Amino acid sequence: MKATSNIIGLFLMSVVHFVSPEEGGIASKEFSGKIHRRCPYRLRKLWQTDISSFPFAATPLVVDVDGDGGLDVVAAPTGKPLHDTSWPQHNLDKSVHSSPLQYDIDGDGVLDILFMTTQGEGLFYTGVGHPLGKYSFQLEPAYVKSDWFKSSNSVDYQNIASYVTDTPKEGYIPVDAHILSTPVLHQTHLLIIPVSFYFDDDDESNSDSDATRTLEHVEAKDKFYVGAISVVDLKQLKVHKNLAVTNQDASAVRTVFLELSQTPVFNLFTPTVMDLDGNFGEAEIITGLSSGNLCVMSLDGVQRSGYPRNIGPISGRITIAELGRESSLSLVVINTTGTVVCLDAVTGRDRWSANIGGLSFAGSKVVDVDLDGELDVVIATDEGNVFALHGENGTLVPNYPFKTGRRIAGHVLVTKFNAVRGPVDLVFLSEDGVLHILAADHSCLSQVALADFSLVDILSQNVVLMSRGVELIIATSDGSLVCLGSGVDTPPEELYEDEFVLMASRMASPSSPLAQNDFVFTVNKITVLIDGNTKSRKEITGSSFDLYFSIHGAERGQKFDVRVYMGSQEVHQQMMTQLGSTWLQIQTPEQPGQAQVTVVLYDKHGLVSSDSVYFKFNQLILLDLQWLVLAPFIAMVILLLVNHGFPAKDLLPVTFPFKSK
Repeated sequence: MKATSNIIGLFLMSVVHFVSPEEGGIASKEFSGKIHRRCPYRLRKLWQTDISSFPFAATPLVVDVDGDGGLDVVAAPTGKPLHDTSWPQHNLDKSVHSSPLQYDIDGDGVLDILFMTTQGEGLFYTGVGHPLGKYSFQLEPAYVKSDWFKSSNSVDYQNIASYVTDTPKEGYIPVDAHILSTPVLHQTHLLIIPVSFYFDDDDESNSDSDATRTLEHVEAKDKFYVGAISVVDLKQLKVHKNLAVTNQDASAVRTVFLELSQTPVFNLFTPTVMDLDGNFGEAEIITGLSSGNLCVMSLDGVQRSGYPRNIGPISGRITIAELGRESSLSLVVINTTGTVVCLDAVTGRDRWSANIGGLSFAGSKVVDVDLDGELDVVIATDEGNVFALHGENGTLVPNYPFKTGRRIAGHVLVTKFNAVRGPVDLVFLSEDGVLHILAADHSCLSQVALADFSLVDILSQNVVLMSRGVELIIATSDGSLVCLGSGVDTPPEELYEDEFVLMASRMASPSSPLAQNDFVFTVNKITVLIDGNTKSRKEITGSSFDLYFSIHGAERGQKFDVRVYMGSQEVHQQMMTQLGSTWLQIQTPEQPGQAQVTVVLYDKHGLVSSDSVYFKFNQLILLDLQWLVLAPFIAMVILLLVNHGFPAKDLLPVTFPFKSK
């Protein structure tokens, strides 16, 4: 914990990089054949910034935070913070193990940035870096029966209510909340947080807490471990304007306690949130504890039939996808013994298991590796091996595993350097600082020496305007950010062509939890894009406007739940089956100002695609009205001056010296 005490200082920094389209780096039509023939792949280091000596413990976020039309990295990409802003922000007394999220907490239409600290505190900042202290919140501790460990080693989900509560009670000890991975923002306002309750000597606040003082024995604090899920409704947070840090409304936070144990029970990974029944209904929360319990529950905390299941100590986020020839969803779970288990998501029954002999802290990705039309499961391990397992039965795909000989900590980034033909490409970084770019069929391998390791996922996004293609952003273990790209100039005519924009959107991975269910890579991924002409309209006037967008990659007749948000406020919801281009009439805000308009596409399981644009609403009209108010006064002054004249002695200030006595 001490090693990450300054991490939040790293994440609260941001720099502009403008949007660039698709090509020479990744997924370019014109150069795709050349890239395929000339192995190795040509990637150049576009920039590198040394931020701190502390490692990145969570993936940065690549978004437009200030509405200027350019992409910003919520970290510090070129060492130059945004001009005319309050970035960087430093909170050196706090640590963070989760990626930044976006939510419009103050309701001004512009998304703010949310940081969840390791100590369970939610901190909001505006896009220009101003702290929103009155909207901050703190997760309350869990209150555990002080002598519970005298009668049991652990308490399961069914009986935990007899020993743990979320309100103070006599004979109960408060145990502090910790957040060790990134929460999920569901339906734009429900913050689903993986919480681990335990005593930590490194927490300054914990050293003087009531819990520490009331323990009968010093060693007893090692017997209080609780794994839980907290659901925070950000719309209902109670704000006290006179307090720097608010106390949340009890109705806004709901905590579900999953397990109490004398041995460490941590909720280490981002939950997976999806509607398993596929009927556009309420989603389920899927999470795994370090004790081995796999939990699937409703948003109210009710466990689904067949769960929880003990899989063995779980390592990595739970992957969910339609694997094999069955149309139902499967869960892919990895435990610390190197066993990969595939379960029927609805019933919890085993489908297959395989042993990969290593630990995967990142989890798995799903992609058609061998181009046989069936999805495969790709996993990188701490032994330096990259496995590809058939999704149907868990057997090895030919030519796998690929061995690097050095530990791999992050996900395997799946992309496609050749957008026209050929296999997908797997990108991963080994502990010796070598970036591997491997064609899935092993026909090509390129290696780039970065001389540093990374504990988090590699990101891909168009961040450099005049460099063709999607760039790779790597956050290293020594506190540096590295950007790799083609370095090839982008022709102006390609900047806004729909084909390149669509491919760039499909290849982008701007943060690991961007889409909470985005485990499957396919070049025909369902994607929603706001029309380029609509995006070019910077100013909207009138009481309503037409929002044009298009849906790509969907099957004919497939139903979608389409929602439009201004900031985080939903302004339109409609079920759609149309493919291609369509439009909606959206009401403009009552007050003139700026707002981020986001179109979000949900399928029957809650899989998400989104696109957004910033607009100024009725600000030109407001300016015109201001001039109209001033116009009569200005005209009157001019007429008076013309009719009556203005001699200099009356117009200019005159001083009269005192006469001497």
